[in-house]
Amino acid sequence: MKNIKTTLIIIYLFIAFVFAQKAELLTQQVNVENAIRDKVGVTINKLVDRTQYVIIVNARMDRKPSFQFSETKKEDIQYELKPACISFLSSLEITGISTLHLKSINGKVRALTAFCDKKSHSKISDITPEIANQFIRSRARQRVSNKYFSNFDDYVPKLTPTTLNKDIETLKRLFNYFIDMQWTQSNPFRSIKRFKNLPKQRYHFSDNEIKRIMENAGKFYDFYYLLFKTGIRATDAYKLKSDHFDGKYLNIQMNKTGDFLSIPLPEEVLAIIKHRMANSTLFPLLQSDRQRRSCVKNIQRLFEPDFVRNNNINLHTFRHTYAHNMLNKGVPKEVLQTLLGHRSIKTTEIYANWVRKEELERWV
Repeated sequence: MKNIKTTLIIIYLFIAFVFAQKAELLTQQVNVENAIRDKVGVTINKLVDRTQYVIIVNARMDRKPSFQFSETKKEDIQYELKPACISFLSSLEITGISTLHLKSINGKVRALTAFCDKKSHSKISDITPEIANQFIRSRARQRVSNKYFSNFDDYVPKLTPTTLNKDIETLKRLFNYFIDMQWTQSNPFRSIKRFKNLPKQRYHFSDNEIKRIMENAGKFYDFYYLLFKTGIRATDAYKLKSDHFDGKYLNIQMNKTGDFLSIPLPEEVLAIIKHRMANSTLFPLLQSDRQRRSCVKNIQRLFEPDFVRNNNINLHTFRHTYAHNMLNKGVPKEVLQTLLGHRSIKTTEIYANWVRKEELERWV
């Protein structure tokens, strides 16, 4: 009899232990389910506009949370402008576009979003052809205050037709991206006409100006000489290393286009840069923006402010001068195209009217 009582007590305690464990597991399960529901709710609030979707999260652990879409038509969904612009810029960044070009595009996109903020237009669908025209008209009235010496003589010109046309092309590209992503069905900038841009002669240094520049070059002498004798862009010259040279040839991937340039160098240029080959870069002094600005201003200070602004005097003027000198030597434009790294012969033909009369008369 005593053994039976003992057995019953043991069975009772075992059953009580099992039920206690079961109760604890159920409590933990409920806590986990609540935590999951809270986590899913927070995540969905971040990613999904609740006005567009009905969200149902099942309570039990053995069934996955499900999302039931409402019957909202796709064309009725309103897409935010700023996140869409960020997506566009990110898509450009992964294509390998240069930092300088991306910065320029970013500035134009930010000008649009700033304008839309003032008008309380936050959706892509808010940007109609009329709004697009209003934005371009506002840009045409805008003044530029960062021109050379403008802080001394209050020189604040309007944006040039070239700049405005670049704005239009960039924003057409932006909305074409939105169309590709199926965020909109039309491009409000498609109907905007380009501004008439009168052709302007690209300035090149005269022999006397080159002499004055080189006499006052100081620590920038080698850099100026390289630009003057090769015509390469300053943005490519900044990053030159000894690895870019193979005998008398310069081999480099151009920063602006991503194309490869392979050109022979004059002996006098090789002699000038020979002592720089041991450096990590040929021009370590010009690796900071501050020193690059100083390099440009060192030339500009030799001219009157109005002359600098009207003729856009900068390091790129060496490239124009190189093209002018090569044409005067009788170099065919097809050869000059290769030397300058132009993709299109039309770009090279811009310099065609610089050929001396004597050289032109040879072919008549």
